[in-house]
Amino acid sequence: MTPRTIPLSRRGLLAGGAAATPLAVTPQAAAEPRTEPQDKVRPGKGTVVHLLGTAGGPPPYGERMGIASAVTVGTDTYLVDCGRGAVTQYLRAGLSMPSLKGIFLTHLHADHIVDYFDFPLLCAGVMPPQPGLGGIVRVWGPGPSDTVTAGPVTPEQPAPGIVETTRRANATFAASTNAFVAEGFGIDPVSMLDVTELSARPGTVVTVLETATVKVTATRVPHGNMSPADGSVVFSGDTSRSDDLIALARGCDLLVHEAVDAAWFEETGLPATVVEHMREVHTDIAEVGGIAAAAGARQVVLSHLAPADPTQFPDREWAAAARASARAAGYRGRVTVGHDLMRIPLS
Repeated sequence: MTPRTIPLSRRGLLAGGAAATPLAVTPQAAAEPRTEPQDKVRPGKGTVVHLLGTAGGPPPYGERMGIASAVTVGTDTYLVDCGRGAVTQYLRAGLSMPSLKGIFLTHLHADHIVDYFDFPLLCAGVMPPQPGLGGIVRVWGPGPSDTVTAGPVTPEQPAPGIVETTRRANATFAASTNAFVAEGFGIDPVSMLDVTELSARPGTVVTVLETATVKVTATRVPHGNMSPADGSVVFSGDTSRSDDLIALARGCDLLVHEAVDAAWFEETGLPATVVEHMREVHTDIAEVGGIAAAAGARQVVLSHLAPADPTQFPDREWAAAARASARAAGYRGRVTVGHDLMRIPLS
């Protein structure tokens, strides 16, 4: 199975199938992961994981931005998902647009991609000395889904892949782009992108990217792993407990895993269908310790939290639930509740 690359500026469109995709990022000698205050991290040194936003689910909250993470490997930056506020959080984290080399989208739900096209769109109309993107940015995401076959929106293609999604986003902002181009300082946003559609069968691992400094692999889960030279980072994406994810995360230095508290949704009186959805396609916090133990992960950071509103479910409650989960599973590694703009150096 070969990933397919489509430079959108050439009008290329290819189909493919994929579901939610955890990513493994491995910087190419592992060091002890640790969490440090922002002012102790020197940009451009080693490998750092940045939690830009940690909220799960589409509803917006003022206290937590949408799910988005970045991994800096030396002077290069790679994004994993682009939820609400990703562009703002990217800049607040001190990351530069010219450093952006790649975007990995685990799946095409709105809460994971709503800010994706903002990166090329907002950098396509800049004027010096404002920094635009530093060159072509590669984008990896799912192809058209075969699991959604009908719907009220674009029924002729109810589940387009990342190539068609990108094309439609560009068309939506045509009035803006064309005006800037006509005025002599804008460019076509997709001319800065090289988009690849991926598909993966259950039980398989796909190498998405491999350079001298970073290797990114992915597998398919029911709903990724990134490896830099200083250690390996696995991002779960949205998923229930998955043996494929555990295999991908085996021995990783850092597992960034989603967590829900299904009992909270039930006790809040939400419809049974919502509670069932949370239990079936997400990972309850009580299971995270067992997943970490089975994978032998050295450290776990919780992200894509649901409920996401800290006023309804404070971090102290997440921390208590995480400790209980780790104790029950005999997991001895560190479990940390992620928060927006947290930086986790691997080296």
